[in-house]
Amino acid sequence: MTALATLDWVVIFAVLAVTIGIGLSARDRTGEEGAEGFFVAGRRLRWWFVGTSMVATTFASDTPLAITGWVANYGIAGNWFWWSGVLGSVAMTVFFARKWRSSGVITDAELVELRYGGRAAALLRTVKAMSSAVILNSITLGWVLAGMAKISEPFISWQLILGVPTFEIVSTYFPNSLIFYSLDNTLTILTLISITLTYSSIGGIRAVIFTDLFQFIIAMTMSVVLSVMVVNHLGGLEAMWHQLAVLYPEPTVSSGNSQGQFLSHAQVKSFVPTLGESTVGALGMPFSAFVLTLGVLWWTNGAVDGSGFTTQRLYSARDDKEAELGALWYTIAHFVVRSWPWIIVAVAALVIYPREDVSKTAEQFSDCLADASHCTAEMTACLSDRQACAIPEYTLLYRTTERTSYQDADGLQREKEIDVFVEDRERAYPALLRDILPIGLTGLALAALMAAFMSTVSTLINWGASYFVNDVYLRFIAPNASSGRQLSVSRLATVIVTVSGVYVATWVDSIGSMWELFVGMMAGLGLPHLLRWFWWRTNAWTEIVGMLVGFSLALGNYIYGETVGFGPSSISIFPMQIASHPVHVISWISLFSCAAALTATFLTPPVDKAQLSIFVEHAQPIGFWGAVGGARNDGNRLKQMAISWLLGVIAVYSGLFGLGYLLRAEWIIGLLLAVVGAGCFKSMLTRLSAADDPGDEISNKALGIDRSDIGA
Repeated sequence: MTALATLDWVVIFAVLAVTIGIGLSARDRTGEEGAEGFFVAGRRLRWWFVGTSMVATTFASDTPLAITGWVANYGIAGNWFWWSGVLGSVAMTVFFARKWRSSGVITDAELVELRYGGRAAALLRTVKAMSSAVILNSITLGWVLAGMAKISEPFISWQLILGVPTFEIVSTYFPNSLIFYSLDNTLTILTLISITLTYSSIGGIRAVIFTDLFQFIIAMTMSVVLSVMVVNHLGGLEAMWHQLAVLYPEPTVSSGNSQGQFLSHAQVKSFVPTLGESTVGALGMPFSAFVLTLGVLWWTNGAVDGSGFTTQRLYSARDDKEAELGALWYTIAHFVVRSWPWIIVAVAALVIYPREDVSKTAEQFSDCLADASHCTAEMTACLSDRQACAIPEYTLLYRTTERTSYQDADGLQREKEIDVFVEDRERAYPALLRDILPIGLTGLALAALMAAFMSTVSTLINWGASYFVNDVYLRFIAPNASSGRQLSVSRLATVIVTVSGVYVATWVDSIGSMWELFVGMMAGLGLPHLLRWFWWRTNAWTEIVGMLVGFSLALGNYIYGETVGFGPSSISIFPMQIASHPVHVISWISLFSCAAALTATFLTPPVDKAQLSIFVEHAQPIGFWGAVGGARNDGNRLKQMAISWLLGVIAVYSGLFGLGYLLRAEWIIGLLLAVVGAGCFKSMLTRLSAADDPGDEISNKALGIDRSDIGA
């Protein structure tokens, strides 16, 4: 039978109904403003709307699953893969939030023509728009949809909902190429996508942002509720950490092999990898990888200045100050508020579903597939109906194929593919929803994850459509299209982006690996995106070459691994001696891309001074702008902003780890970090207010921004 009771279904339908109602309420005003209304909400939003919508978008249903997998495989320290983003997020707040708003653009691709001008800039704008809308957006949608498929799998049976005859008809004619793991998952996801597409295509970014606020409140609340309930289930935080130590002891000479194949409790709970031995086989995070997250990854990521769907919210702000405050609230909520409920649940999952037990269950089910005589009645029931399975560990398994060697009748070595079950720790999160939460709360928790899913999907399809409409259709096809025509094309574009993302999602197995692919593809854009805001010599070829090298290396590495394979001792195209962890791989891609981008910069001519003057007038950048910079070459102001950035970084990390130490019952260091964080945060706010640039307060109208300056 289905894992959901009637009350759970009532709660889910209620949440979905409210979401649709909120989204459709934005319909009336969207049609008045064409593309600008559809994609940047007429630029009238307050900071708390801007920031909360940014957090809600990144609060995807896949995120707690990915973190659950990382904590199991790399320990809590594995979160440095995204915690390193604190440096970039604070930089976005201090250096770039106001500049994005004052630039007057609709997409980050449009900025390149404002910044560089000429044919190369037009080419770059088109390539960035199409790659962001189709490739990057589809990959992101792919892992988000895959995450929702893993969440819905233990709960929803469409055979019960539709009835056996109808379900069999659907399964007969439904295309196999569009199936996510199973037909049940696929039908659930397509239903949610249809709802999301309805209000997103009708209401535009306003509908997305309005629903984001509601969806974030539900999703964040249920994340906290789940973390509290799993901890109570284990007897409290102290008991949870104690049981973790019992199940995952420190390896000793006398310990058996089974104890040495997983991370120890100390490796799991450590916030920072140790300088010595911090890995167990492929598990754990090497100290060198940790250093690279702080030394390389954050500034080489293409989103370091906010580029992407994040800046779409900044364009929507009422003014420059509102954009800055929105970015600041996003940074605090994204890293400090959200991290620990997910991490605590991930640690609790290691106790509730011990890795050794799950591994044994995977072996038993694999034996069952190979020989039916090894199947128990309970195992047979699980294989026929996942929702009715009485073996808790089965929820953490998925069925796949692997190649194995055997000796044929002639004594020759052959290879064949066999079906096996393997552990997928990402599935522990939805398993806890099913096994720990009571009726009603289970439905609310599932509805919260559905809300998080729809929040992210709505943002991605609106963001992807903005590139098609603003940077292709209005730029090259119909620059003078009426508001009504712009609106129709915008809605059509949302459908195209959604369909492409759905197709890509059918190829996604691991959410974490898709994150790594995405970051690798963005690795070539970080340095060019920073330089374009600070240095006059940066040109369109800086971005073009950096992007092409990063994309080529990341995609080539992924495709080679999926088709040919890296072999048993490698994880990438780079030698194992220099790339034993995904962070190493991404760092090498970053460094090669940066070197290529800088080389291209000096081998190509600089941007025309007249074009640089237009950019400086519109975006009000600081840094090194030569003859066109004037007061913008003020090194002292750059220094003051750098100090504000450092204070912000210390504040966010202090709040993040202060809360973490408190959850580990290490009260003194936790409270000390909280005090340090509060002090640095107050000082940062004071400095930002005192350093306000009068030029930044000038509205776009006062600046006389003409969108013809940027090819619009």
